[in-house]
Amino acid sequence: MSKFYMRLLSVCLAALVLAACSSSEGGGDDGPTAGQIPDKAGMTVKGIVKDSAGNGIAGVVVSDGLEVTATDERGIYYLASDLARRNFVFVSVPADCEIPATQGCPRFYRKIDRKQAVNRADFTLTRRKTPSDRHSLIVMADIQLAADNTSVDSYLGHVVPDVLKTVQGLPTEVYGVSLGDLVWNDMSLFPKYRQGLETLGFTTFSLPGNHDHDPAELTDSLALQSYERYFGPANYSVNIGKIHYLFLDNILFDHAPTAEEEYTIGLTDEICRWIEADLRYVPAGSTLVVSSHCPILCHTKNTAARNHRNFQRFLDAISPYKVHAFGGHKHYHDIYRYDDGRKVMHCIARTPGDLFINGDVNCDGTPRGYAVVEVDGERLSWYYKPAGGKRDMQMRLYAPGRTNSACVYANVWGYDTAWSAVEWIPASGGQAVAMERTQRTDPYYEEVLATGVRGGMPTNTWHMFRGDPGSERGGMVRVTDSFGHTYESSVSW
Repeated sequence: MSKFYMRLLSVCLAALVLAACSSSEGGGDDGPTAGQIPDKAGMTVKGIVKDSAGNGIAGVVVSDGLEVTATDERGIYYLASDLARRNFVFVSVPADCEIPATQGCPRFYRKIDRKQAVNRADFTLTRRKTPSDRHSLIVMADIQLAADNTSVDSYLGHVVPDVLKTVQGLPTEVYGVSLGDLVWNDMSLFPKYRQGLETLGFTTFSLPGNHDHDPAELTDSLALQSYERYFGPANYSVNIGKIHYLFLDNILFDHAPTAEEEYTIGLTDEICRWIEADLRYVPAGSTLVVSSHCPILCHTKNTAARNHRNFQRFLDAISPYKVHAFGGHKHYHDIYRYDDGRKVMHCIARTPGDLFINGDVNCDGTPRGYAVVEVDGERLSWYYKPAGGKRDMQMRLYAPGRTNSACVYANVWGYDTAWSAVEWIPASGGQAVAMERTQRTDPYYEEVLATGVRGGMPTNTWHMFRGDPGSERGGMVRVTDSFGHTYESSVSW
């Protein structure tokens, strides 16, 4: 046989082997492979979601940020996306799969190519070996890295090591939630923020704040381009254990001249439509954890409705669920139980890298830090961890001379109405007396501002308590949180 025919035979055999391998991918001769998902009229995005063994995964929710669908029994999906307006296609990772991530950032999305009439976007997910019903969250807010101060060094050298130390004591897998204002109007610092996430070593879900919108741009979509380049979609969902997590961009930046003024707070009609479509795949009665930069639920419904666009539509969408909502932005800490306790709003105090703004304390006297949330099934427990402080540092006491009054004050920053009474116990060993909940500014924060540190105006806090010590010259404050942990702190004068 001539060399020509030998070469021809080899090519034919190679083609037959390639065809056989292609037909077996996806688990069967008629399984989908590259090039084998037919087009459908009106459908501009298509793909398959597979596990690491190449088998299609049914029922995975896929979205372009507006249209939402689920994969069929073979793992195939189609979306009628408006490619001129959509930036990403992404999956809501199911609970039985691991969250794909690189360098501490989740990677569950594909960029849409507007040059293609029909986009093909496939996803490969890894099945979990064990359920993730028990897991923990580190929830941070308003890190605000800036180039003109010590924020980057403080974030990488103080906050990140403190979080790592906390995580070592947690018995479950850990995820991070970062509630926006990752940087302070300087998009070039996103890599420094990501450097901290990579050092932490666990997957962190980020979302944009007002200072993460590029102040050089005048529309919301353009202002988010830098953020999206590093972190992907600004609105997305995932499933971990028995919890459905929603991450929302509620900063409306259109026509704002800077990131510090004229933006509004709320959800666009488009985002609301996406939320409603996403939640159709979540059974009523389930537990949602909703994260946004600005708090959505707050102390009074009227305040929230007045200040948050599409508040009622959002409230209607989440009404069938038990909800924990996390927000930042305010530079204070507050826990509010809403809807007879079925919904809890967590306003997380700043986790600043920047010691120049507010120093080491927030506007309500809460020290800079982060929330530690432990999830067991659908039950959440939490506490606030001061960066550099001990886990049981949950209050700061003020003697009468420091407050220009005859009262002892206790700022109990993690307090909510499910806690016990806050009690004053005289040093002489007298009977414990319940302190009165009141509103006032925090003396320590006022002292910090007096040193010249730049910061916001002192906030009248909801978690301040006062008691009359009588003739005593010292004593102790004691309180037990809603999970049975008792905290004590002493003061004398």
